[in-house]
Amino acid sequence: MTNNQDDISAESGLENLPDSANETTTLSTRLWWPEKSLELVAGILLIILTLFVTVTVLMRYSGHGVLGAVEISALSMVIITALVVPAATASDDNFKVEIVDMLNRPKWVYAAAVLGAVVQLIVSLFLTFSSLELLIYDWNTKTTMAGELSLPRYWLSLIVFIAFAVLLHAATVFLIRLVKTRKTESTADLADLANTEKD
Repeated sequence: MTNNQDDISAESGLENLPDSANETTTLSTRLWWPEKSLELVAGILLIILTLFVTVTVLMRYSGHGVLGAVEISALSMVIITALVVPAATASDDNFKVEIVDMLNRPKWVYAAAVLGAVVQLIVSLFLTFSSLELLIYDWNTKTTMAGELSLPRYWLSLIVFIAFAVLLHAATVFLIRLVKTRKTESTADLADLANTEKD
C-alpha cells in the first residue's frame, strides 16, 4: 500500500515539472520579476546587436569601418549571456531531478532537488561576492577594457554584478519555494491519508 502511494506521488510530482528546459512556466508569477526584467533587457540588446552587426558588415563591405565594432559586439555578447543566466536558472527544473528519476521514489527526487538547489545557492553566493569585489576594484583603479574605445571596465563589472545578484535571488526563491511546496504536499498527503482511513 505504501509503495503504491509512493509510486503515485512520485509520478504526479514528475508530471508537474516542465516538459523541457526551455519552458518558463515558473516565471509567470510576480516573484520572478527581477529575472524577467533582465531577460527582457537581454532580448532587446540581442535585437539591437543583430541590427548593429548587420549594418557594420554592410559598411565594411562598402569600404567603411565602424570604430569599436568588434569590441562592442563582443561586449554585448558577454552582457547578454550574463543577463539571461538568472532567468534560465529560475525556469529550468528538469536537470535537478533527472539523475534520480529512475529510482521513482519521491523522497530521493526531493532530496536531489534540494541538494541541487543548495549547491546552486552556494555557487550563486560566491559569484555575487566575487563580482562585487571586482566591481569595487575596477571602480577604485578605473581600469579600462582593451580595445579601440578604452571603455571603463566598471560598467561591465556593474552589469555582471547585477546579473549575479539576481541569480542569487533566483536560487534563493527557488529553494524556499521547493521547501514550502514539499511541506504543503506533505500536509495534503496526511489529510488524504486521514480521509482514506475514515472511509
